[in-house]
Amino acid sequence: MKLIIFDMDGLMFDTGRLAYRVYSKTALEFDFELNPNVYYQLTGRNEAGFRAELKELYGEELPTDTWREFMIATKKEILAEEKRVYKKKGLLELLAYLKENDYLIALASSSKREIIDLYLEIENMPDVFDVIVAGDEVSIGKPNPEIFVMACEKLQIDPKEALVIEDSLAGIEAASRGCIPSILVEDDITDLAPLTGKYELKKQLPVSKERAYQPTYQLNDLVEVREFLASRK
Repeated sequence: MKLIIFDMDGLMFDTGRLAYRVYSKTALEFDFELNPNVYYQLTGRNEAGFRAELKELYGEELPTDTWREFMIATKKEILAEEKRVYKKKGLLELLAYLKENDYLIALASSSKREIIDLYLEIENMPDVFDVIVAGDEVSIGKPNPEIFVMACEKLQIDPKEALVIEDSLAGIEAASRGCIPSILVEDDITDLAPLTGKYELKKQLPVSKERAYQPTYQLNDLVEVREFLASRK
C-alpha cells in the first residue's frame, strides 16, 4: 500500500452536522420531508449529482433546484459567521503517521477547489497532500470512480496499491468500481431530528444490509484507521 486517498467532507472535517443544519433550515422554508438518510444519500456527490439525486428523491416536478440554491446561500452565511468546520478526531495524528512512514497522500473531494482551499485554510491544515483532486476537475462525480483513478494517475500509483478512506456510500461505490480498496468511517448524524413536510420522499432509501457496494474495511474513526495501518506494517 503506497497511497492513501482521503475524502474531505464528513471524513476530515465535521461537516455532516453543518450540512444537516443547512438542509433542515432550508427544508422548513420549502416544506420538504427530511431525515438523516437523505444526508447519507446525498453526501459525497458533486453538484450535478447532488441536484440529480434531489430530483430522484422528491420528484422532477418539485422546486428542488431552488431549494438547493437556498442551501448553498445559507451554508455560505453560516461559514462566514462561524469560520470553522472542525477537524475530526485523530486527523492530524493520522496524517503525521502517514508522512512519517512515507505514504503518498491524496485528497479527492467532490467539493469545488475553492471550497477545499477554504476549509484547509480556516482549519489551519498542514501542507501534507501530494495531490488534490476537486469535484470540478472531473467530468463525472462520485459514485463514478474517475476522481480516485485520477488521483492514482497523477501520482503514478496502481489503484490496487492505494486505499480510499471515505464516509459516504457514493465514495465507497466509487472506490469499489475503481478496484481500489477502501475503509468506511461513517459520519454518524442519526441522532439529528427528522422533519415532516408537504413534499414527501418518493424513494425508499437503502439501509446498510442492502448496500450494493461494501467497503473493504469499516472502522469507527480516524484513530482506528491509524491503528489499523500501523498493525499492517
